[in-house]
Amino acid sequence: MADSDGSDLPSLEDDIFAVAHSVEVEQAAQGQPRLRLSSERAQDLAERTREFVGRDVGALAAGFGIFTFVDALMMWAPLMMSRRQSLAPQFVTLLVLAFGLGGLLVVKVGGRWRAFGLGMMIAWVFLTLVSVGFLTGLSVPL
Repeated sequence: MADSDGSDLPSLEDDIFAVAHSVEVEQAAQGQPRLRLSSERAQDLAERTREFVGRDVGALAAGFGIFTFVDALMMWAPLMMSRRQSLAPQFVTLLVLAFGLGGLLVVKVGGRWRAFGLGMMIAWVFLTLVSVGFLTGLSVPL
């Protein structure tokens, strides 16, 4: 294309058009993994992954369940009373249990206990969100 002043210099539009049409498209993947493992190594890796996931998910579920049980025990009586006293002691105790003990297990102890501590913290957050804070004493003024 020639510019409006009559010169034969390419314009910016011509450069963009040329670049846009010179882009090469890579061939699609063949549906094969890039990392090729022997079948024995692949089976060993799959077995170790199943053990790891099963162990950690079980520990996480155990932490979630234990915290939910303790929460139910602590909050049952105060929430069933028609005239409630302050839930500050229960709130502080559950908070220390979930994030104090749970955080200690995650940071200092490690191993399977790390997943257990994470389960306790996840349970506190879950119960707070699901019950709008009633089950953890968060919604009641301190």
